[in-house]
Amino acid sequence: MQVKSNDERTAVRRKIADILDAGSFMEVGEHVSARYTEFYQPDSVVESDGVVTGYGTVNGHLVFVYAQDSEVMGGTFGEAHGRKIVKLYDRAMKAGAPIIGLLDCAGFRIEEGLDGLNQFAKLHKKQAAASYEIPQIGAVIGQCGGGMSVAAEQMDFLFVEKEKGKLFVNPQGVIDGDFSNTNIGNAANDGTFEWAEIADKIKKLVADLPANSDVQSEYTEVSDEDLNRSCDGIAAKLGDAREILKEIADDNEFIETHADAAADIVTGIIKLGGETMGVVACNEVDGEKRITAMGCDKAADMIDFCNRFSLPILTITDTEGYQTSVENERYLTGAAGRMLKALTDSEVPKFNLVTGKVVGSVYTLLNSKGLGADFVFMWDSAVGSIINTRQAVEVLYGNWTQELDDKFRDMHSSAVALARHGLIDKVIAPEDSRKYLIGALQTFVNSR
Repeated sequence: MQVKSNDERTAVRRKIADILDAGSFMEVGEHVSARYTEFYQPDSVVESDGVVTGYGTVNGHLVFVYAQDSEVMGGTFGEAHGRKIVKLYDRAMKAGAPIIGLLDCAGFRIEEGLDGLNQFAKLHKKQAAASYEIPQIGAVIGQCGGGMSVAAEQMDFLFVEKEKGKLFVNPQGVIDGDFSNTNIGNAANDGTFEWAEIADKIKKLVADLPANSDVQSEYTEVSDEDLNRSCDGIAAKLGDAREILKEIADDNEFIETHADAAADIVTGIIKLGGETMGVVACNEVDGEKRITAMGCDKAADMIDFCNRFSLPILTITDTEGYQTSVENERYLTGAAGRMLKALTDSEVPKFNLVTGKVVGSVYTLLNSKGLGADFVFMWDSAVGSIINTRQAVEVLYGNWTQELDDKFRDMHSSAVALARHGLIDKVIAPEDSRKYLIGALQTFVNSR
């Protein structure tokens, strides 16, 4: 049997170089190749077995990297291929460093029988264990179907390369109906971008996230000017969660997650006063402020990640309740329950900023005081009520007038009224949001 060496200039090696510090990549297992099996007796094999593995640094931070190489055996998953990835996970977990996976897999090697699938099961088990120890960051840079799409979904953060990335479970030929491979799985990934954007986002995540579950994220120095910055004009951005989060965040930087799913909830990572925190924010969609089942699932994922890696949680609350479609109703109770459990299970500092409305039973689920929020701030223009204020007035007084509506708001649903009942900690001007959130976060400095 002839053994052929890899061409070190393959595309995946160039992508690895785009992420890591120049000259820092140390490849391991480059000579690994497939073994003979009952069905697999080739005249020649190519070294690496279709996956490049190793370690290096991103802005000085240690990371472990694997990249499936479609130029070598089509990037197909085999026994040796899987063993290399599993071994890399072992090393990353022992070193307490994030793992980055670049996914481009044409499927399983039929000729290796169940040996490859057995190794794939070991990968699933290893990913599950790693989810409590190290951040897992992935990018779909080619085909990622079948079982590999499930492995991709286990990543804490997953990006899809525009044009080239295809994330799917079953190939199009066996699906009853039309779909685009590039859209399947969008609920599980963090958005579709050009490769240069993905590389930048991965670098930013490595810098902002804790290296493992036993250490804090790295503190970033904040200039006095930015630290004391007033969020002037933030009130005009009510309903636009992304813009509000940028206004609040250090250097106005917000890394969004699950960008292509559930537009009613925006999730992601920001730095606040130099510290990393996860965010879950209500977002207006087509003029409507309603929470969906998928939005609840999306929120639960972010809250769960924050709890696993000891990141504080900030929620931005502005909603008129749940979406009322039949389709949403089918899944809402389960998804809302999952979000509720994620919040009640979390032991990290939790902060809630009520910016607009909070109407109905959804109030209890969105990081309320009763649910365990450590600090709740409310814009002086915001309102909270068990039902729409007009309906409440009609029920209580038998008719509606503007005077009665104003009276009800002042007594029962205004920010000051809620503060009188101890349901919020402080009524604030919108432009002071950043100042109060940083101050509240700093009260936990000794506990972290």
